[in-house]
Amino acid sequence: MSDALPSPVLAARSRGDRAARAIAVVGIVAALTAAVFAWDARQSLRTLESRAGGRLAELGEESAQSKTALAQAQVSLKESQSRLAELEARVAESQESRVQLEEMYRDLSRNADDRLLSEVEQMLVLASQQLQLAGNVRGALAALQAADQRLAKAEKLAVAPLRRALAQDMDRLKALPQVDTVGIAVKLDNLVATADQLPLVVADSLPPTRLASRAKPLEEPGFTRAARDFWEEMKGLVRIRDLENNDAALLAPSHAYFLRENLKLRLLAARVAVLARDELSFRDDLRAVQGWLNRYFDAKAKPTQVALATVKLLSESPVSISVPDINASLAAVRTARSAREKAR
Repeated sequence: MSDALPSPVLAARSRGDRAARAIAVVGIVAALTAAVFAWDARQSLRTLESRAGGRLAELGEESAQSKTALAQAQVSLKESQSRLAELEARVAESQESRVQLEEMYRDLSRNADDRLLSEVEQMLVLASQQLQLAGNVRGALAALQAADQRLAKAEKLAVAPLRRALAQDMDRLKALPQVDTVGIAVKLDNLVATADQLPLVVADSLPPTRLASRAKPLEEPGFTRAARDFWEEMKGLVRIRDLENNDAALLAPSHAYFLRENLKLRLLAARVAVLARDELSFRDDLRAVQGWLNRYFDAKAKPTQVALATVKLLSESPVSISVPDINASLAAVRTARSAREKAR
């Protein structure tokens, strides 16, 4: 046993072997842990890719639907424009008939009373045309009031039945709700002008802090500027926002452009409906605008709140009213003229 190593050497060698085995075990465990984390990260990446692909497909479908809605809105706008052109043609015809009436009345007798009745009849005819063609209650009421004032100055003319008919027609017109066509059109034009400034639920631009950081002067040292830019880019990878609506729609920048254009087209279609006194189309367009504002735009932002309040106010405004006729006054003035002609 002279070749046997001393016991201290054997003990040291045994401790070295145990340490080596422990290190090997730790290395194996670390390798397994790294492999598990790598596999989990790969699975998470695949899940994210599948979700992103599904979301892109949904956005593509929504874009196609938006294009279809845009085409339908354009067709509706063309139809409204054709109806407006027809209405303008009818107004032009009424103006031509007014010129003919004026020429005819110039040839009437110079008798003051006959001339007065002729002028009153002309006023009433114009008022009736304003009511039937354009629904202009204010213009018709002004014409009736002017006619009544002219008759009030003719003390020798027996027109009490005519004035009673005028008073009844004026009372009916005054009882009608007023349609502020000009005010509604101005509000719609303001909404169209502010459509591009309305913030979306998820902003399609960089946050103000990042824009401010990018605008800092370039006199900083190269390493400091590079580190700051790297940190800003890393912070921009993930953006967290508290959305009250779980179904909030996320739009790409190109889709956001089409959304704003569709919003403008809907507002313009509502404006045309106001001019054409088409209350059904006007209500439908405003409901669509209100739905898009609530779904796609940030309801907490002040511009969006103002736009929603304006749309709500417009939706409560009357556009088309059932205007009465003034046939009683027309019949009364024609009866008065016939009575004077028979009395000659």
